Amino acid sequence: MKALLKKILPTSLYMVLKYHYTTRWNEPSRYKALYQLIRRNKSRRILEIGTWNGERALRMLYASKRATGMPAEYYGFDLFDAMDQAEYEREISKKPPSYEEVKSKLLTSGARIKLYQGNTLQTLPESIDSMPKMDFIFIDGGHHVDTVKNDWEYSQKVMHENTVVIFDDYWHNRKDHGARPIVDAIDTKKYEVVILPVINTYNTNDFGRLEISFARVSFKK
Repeated sequence: MKALLKKILPTSLYMVLKYHYTTRWNEPSRYKALYQLIRRNKSRRILEIGTWNGERALRMLYASKRATGMPAEYYGFDLFDAMDQAEYEREISKKPPSYEEVKSKLLTSGARIKLYQGNTLQTLPESIDSMPKMDFIFIDGGHHVDTVKNDWEYSQKVMHENTVVIFDDYWHNRKDHGARPIVDAIDTKKYEVVILPVINTYNTNDFGRLEISFARVSFKK
């Protein structure tokens, strides 16, 4: 049935249906908050640090289009196929597909797509001044504390007064990697910081047990 639908439906419609149903059934429960926040805030400009295979980006783009009636703008950062074994081990990461494969996938959304390939310790400083203010920022890149700190530092430069930032990988049971050390150090006089209540638990061969939530950050009103 999947192959038949892909053959007979226009590509854009097939991708909408595919990501509608995979969003509902195949994702960890915490990710529902991404699409709810994008729809609620009618976010059009989306920055994702950690695009990986682009599937979550597509879901965010369709959530945006559904809320605004207009194609979104997407800015995505990842190593893509430039990741080597040393980076994989340092960042406690997943091995991503190629840049071209991901870009082709994202273009099916009809959104304006800009991808940046490389380590964000270099690519964010090089590109941030040429980027517009973002409505929604999802930080889900490398898990080394220095990388998360860098990603948050540069994300602040493209926030406006209503920007919502979501950190993935707030690890409740570990403080050595992930977003928790950075999130816990954010100035709460300037920012509202909320640890979202949904916790997903994983037992991994490489990294042990992980208890993960999202953290939401925005300017205090």
